[in-house]
Amino acid sequence: MIKTTKGEQSKIRLIECAAELFLQKGYNATGINDILAGTGLPKGSFYFHFASKKDLAINVSAYYENKIGTWIFNTSKGKIWTDFITEIVQKMIEEAENEKHYGCPFAVLGLEIAFSDPDISEYYYKSMKKLIHIFASVLKFSDIPEDKIDILSNRAFAIYEGYLLYYRIGKDVEVLKMMLRDLIDIYENFKEVKA
Repeated sequence: MIKTTKGEQSKIRLIECAAELFLQKGYNATGINDILAGTGLPKGSFYFHFASKKDLAINVSAYYENKIGTWIFNTSKGKIWTDFITEIVQKMIEEAENEKHYGCPFAVLGLEIAFSDPDISEYYYKSMKKLIHIFASVLKFSDIPEDKIDILSNRAFAIYEGYLLYYRIGKDVEVLKMMLRDLIDIYENFKEVKA
């Protein structure tokens, strides 16, 4: 196990707290004092690690990209589309039933800051593109023809994000179940047409 210094631990705590608060309350509704209260760290600790809240938001993007991207990538290994997407969405349903799912942070935070802070939103956009790439890799492994992978992976991602935003607004777990059905259906329907 890699040892971290006290300073590194403080930085990690600030990022993790901000990530949770940004996703729950929103970027604009979360102040630096909220983050400090959540961590119990002094104000000087924040400014030692981050030049601004904007700088912290970029670090939060990297945190989510690592956390979610790694989880989705690891889940994708050696799986065909239906198995992959079922495992991903079932985990979301489980978290939603325990009131611990708030939607996709890339879309939620990216939407909020897209026009007010476009230089931050580009980090969230880049993370979304990486998820589309993982979707494409799984579809390729699932024997989707090369010329159809880009179309299908982008369509699947649009369905995925649309339902996650729909869920975030209504907090209805049934929405996630509909998402799973539709994400399986676009793959199954394509396989039927191909056959």
